[in-house]
Amino acid sequence: MDLATFFGDEGIDVFSWVAVEDIPDADRASVLEFFPPARSVIVFGKEVPVPVYRMPQKEKTREMLRIAESLDDAAGRLAGRLDAEQIPARPVPLYLPVRVVDGRVQGVVRLKHIAAAGGLGEIGKNTVLLTPRFGPRLLLAGVVAGSPVQEPGYRNSGAPLCTGCGACIRACPEGAIGPDGVDAFRCRTVRAWVPPPVVPAVKWLLRRQFLIRSVAPLAPLVARTATIRCSLCVTGCPKFPGVEGKG
Repeated sequence: MDLATFFGDEGIDVFSWVAVEDIPDADRASVLEFFPPARSVIVFGKEVPVPVYRMPQKEKTREMLRIAESLDDAAGRLAGRLDAEQIPARPVPLYLPVRVVDGRVQGVVRLKHIAAAGGLGEIGKNTVLLTPRFGPRLLLAGVVAGSPVQEPGYRNSGAPLCTGCGACIRACPEGAIGPDGVDAFRCRTVRAWVPPPVVPAVKWLLRRQFLIRSVAPLAPLVARTATIRCSLCVTGCPKFPGVEGKG
């Protein structure tokens, strides 16, 4: 399959086809649990333009959802194309299910970490993927495939991207970013939906995968009514264009 042509038609900015053996151990195990025949993961992304972050909250949320759902649609079409070529494939879900690991919420397949393993960028202190071209402004989608890598795609030159300055940590008004990652339930956007008193109950529910899968079809409807209240962990990064002293 000609991935470069497919993604060009889909308006995708970058992609990488990553062999399972090149993925870190913990994420490799997650990929194989999600799709046992997996031999590779195709991860790809679209830029969130800088002006989107300057929009009012509702407009910003609407535009980010539009980009995210276009990526999700592309993942579904890609999986269908691969299946038609006798390559078993499964798109990584955009919303649910998720899981709780060591008290932290994460996707069933951590696309940011796979993208970093595939050379698209590196994980910053804000746990966001930093890329040479788009900084922290890349939304991701992915497809797990039952074939080896056929077309590697883009790879970063290897120059360090995260300086470790800690600006993203200081920018977070709720102190959600720490040395062990991001506590999603302290994020201002999440706290609007999950106030602290109900966090233990929500974590309990998230550990019950059969419940999560049963409500997964409702997740897109819920997402469309949500509002992204804060993006300071992204816009506070020196790799974000337009911050003080940057172009």
